Amino acid sequence: MIAMRPILEQDVIDLLNNGRFDEDIDGYVIMNGPEYLGYALYRVDGECTSVLACETQSNALVDGAVRACVAAGENAGAARFRVNREDAALDAWARVFLHGAKETVENAELFHHCT
Repeated sequence: MIAMRPILEQDVIDLLNNGRFDEDIDGYVIMNGPEYLGYALYRVDGECTSVLACETQSNALVDGAVRACVAAGENAGAARFRVNREDAALDAWARVFLHGAKETVENAELFHHCT
């Protein structure tokens, strides 16, 4: 079963970040049982979650990783999100799911379409 597991060790975040982004970064590792499938890094800054990086071999896993990061931000009080368009996987995701949206998008665009 595929799972997004929060990264709890700062050393792991630092290793995956590799100095690309400023401090206060959180992340998820993407696992299938014991098999490592990739990771996603994000930051919650006030009312906005920034999904900074995603590395995995599957587009479907990128979607799940973005949604996990945005959900974590929403749980922390963020109402909007943005994705780093300089990250190839996130840019490809945004072209499909954000349809030319502005820099920041309301979480409701991703989660709250039920009527």
